[in-house]
Formats: sequence, C-alpha cells, structure tokens
Amino acid sequence: MTTFKHSEKGNAMLVVLMIMILTTLIGILAINQSITELHSTREDRIRRKVFYQTESAINEALAIFPRIYANASDADGNRLYPHSASSLPLRDQAIKGAGVAFASPLKENGIPVAWIEVRTVLLKGNKSSASLSSAAENVPSAPHITLPPKGFSLTRYRGRRFAITATAIDPDRYTAATPSAALLNTTIQVGLVHAEDIAKVRHMEGL
Repeated sequence: MTTFKHSEKGNAMLVVLMIMILTTLIGILAINQSITELHSTREDRIRRKVFYQTESAINEALAIFPRIYANASDADGNRLYPHSASSLPLRDQAIKGAGVAFASPLKENGIPVAWIEVRTVLLKGNKSSASLSSAAENVPSAPHITLPPKGFSLTRYRGRRFAITATAIDPDRYTAATPSAALLNTTIQVGLVHAEDIAKVRHMEGL
C-alpha cells in the first residue's frame, strides 16, 4: 500500500514537471514570436519611410526641373552638379548620352534622402550611355521630341522627354565625397516633358 502511494505521488510530480516544461516552451515560443513581429514591424516601418522619402525626392526633382535642366545656381550660388567646360548643363549636352546625377537637395538631419539621376528619353537605336546607374539607364524607348506640355504654344514650343530616377541613400553609410556609394535598393523612376523653344530642338526631331 505504501509503495502504491509513492508511485502515485511520483506520477503526479512527473505530470506537474511536464506541464511546467510545456508551459515554459510555450512562453519561449510566444516571446520569440513577439520579438520577430517587433523586428518585422520595425523593418516595415523603415521600408515605408525610405519609400516615402524617395518619392518626396522625385517630387522635389520634378518641381525644380528647370533648375536641373540649366544647372542654375540657388540663392547662395550652389549648383546641383558640377559646372565646367567638360560638365555641361543637361540642356546643352549631346542628346544621345545626355545625363546628370546629384544628391537630392531634400535632406533629413543634413543628409540627402536620395541620389537623383536624369537622362534623355530617346528611341532605343539612338540612345548611348549617359554613364549613370543601370536603373537610370533603363528608360522607355520613345521619340525624344514630342508635343509641349499643356499651356505652351504649339507654334513656339516642343517638348523634350526626360526620365528622373531617385534611389534612396542609406544615412548610416553616406559620405559627402561618395554619396552614390551609399545607395539602397529602393528606386523610383518617372518621366516628364520639358518645354523648349522649337528653334533649339528642331534638329532633334526623330531621335
């Protein structure tokens, strides 16, 4: 009789021990799941932020495109990209390989949010490299000259097609000397048509 009681007590302790182990395992799994979900939420939040910043950089580039086109300086005399006899404004470059690249003037904590690249859109057979990234070089094939934007006279203007590519910059790897070395995988590209005097672009018809 005594032996039976000891056996019964031992079984009860074994059951309690198994329940405790099972409860601990469930708790560990729940904690790991929570940590994974937190990491996932954080990464998703970062991805969204990077995308919205890149989108903002594209919108900024669209808004200041006349300045990009002519490489005009701002109120403080700063240009978006180098200006010299060997580095002409986008407006004056040879059309087939015309392109420029620069850090977005849109910044967060003093660091540009994106790397901006602009190149001409032409028919595929007329295009040559603009020495830009593969993403920026991969633009649709279309005639460079088209109708001017709404509001411009058809008798005085024609439209020039360009593509703007924005690639997010990693602030942790950014350096002013080599900003294009800190690029992330988030890239957005848009096209635009810029109005130009018809006399200045007549020779570009059909390209």
